[in-house]
Amino acid sequence: MRRLLTALLVALAPAAFAETPTVRVAVLKFGTVNWLMDVIAHNGLDAAEGYRLETVELAGGGATAVAFQSGDVDLFVSDWFWALRQRAAGRDVRYFPYSRAVGRLMARPESGVVTLCDIEGRQVGVVGGPLDKSWLVFRALARRDCGFDPDRASGVVAGAPPLLSQQLVAGSIDAVSTYWHFAARLSAVGAETVEDVDSAVAALGVAPSPPLIGFLWRADRSDADAIARFRRSAVAAGRILRDDLAEWDRVRPLMMAEDDAAFEALRDAFRAGLVVDPWTEADTEAARLLHETMLEIGGRAYEGESGPFDRAVFAE
Repeated sequence: MRRLLTALLVALAPAAFAETPTVRVAVLKFGTVNWLMDVIAHNGLDAAEGYRLETVELAGGGATAVAFQSGDVDLFVSDWFWALRQRAAGRDVRYFPYSRAVGRLMARPESGVVTLCDIEGRQVGVVGGPLDKSWLVFRALARRDCGFDPDRASGVVAGAPPLLSQQLVAGSIDAVSTYWHFAARLSAVGAETVEDVDSAVAALGVAPSPPLIGFLWRADRSDADAIARFRRSAVAAGRILRDDLAEWDRVRPLMMAEDDAAFEALRDAFRAGLVVDPWTEADTEAARLLHETMLEIGGRAYEGESGPFDRAVFAE
């Protein structure tokens, strides 16, 4: 009887496995999204939702986008502005939120840069180039509240995040607009936050401040049910990382934190940015208003980078 039962299980196993969808997610080899993926895998959250998670580690952000566009993966992390550009080209790309952690304007305490208005006439590093979303938001707020455009009134220094971080610490520049994880590491060595994107967006009157970063997928290519299962497991993993500090001790080796201060800064910034609540119609309207602000500041160059606003990008 036991042999018969075993034979039945063996016979049924391939069929059961075949019915379990695989969701492929492109990630940077040493990126922060890996922390969330690791929590999903370690806690069996994919199995609990009835799918199998496969992370595809790649060397750069451009490579993750290429893998997504070619159909080698189902999802990758980017902003909904990128998704809008794809929709304008006829691709049914959708977005669901993952993080509010985007960028910060950082300065050394001795630089004298305490508020956004203090960067007038100063040397400011800008990661991501002139159309970087964080920089556009800071420009919009400075134009309204400070009476100048930092893109013209400050000495803008473009560069890669590690290089600009080094220049800030060395005193070669007075402030830097950089990605959140580089900002967290800078805070661990004494740099201070002058402004962050989420607060700046709210200050511009865009409420609620919509999350910018999320998972992108194609509704015309991927299994919508499998994507929904992944989404639920990502939210569950986010709640674990938000609420369980012990889980961070397990994840710590992936973070490559230089010391305890860097580990705590990265952990706290990641937790603060996590989005575990569903996207609402109010978020969509706020995103539309933010898109209008970006168009006003970035002009035709930004319009070419983003494309027209399309609320269907947020449809499940």
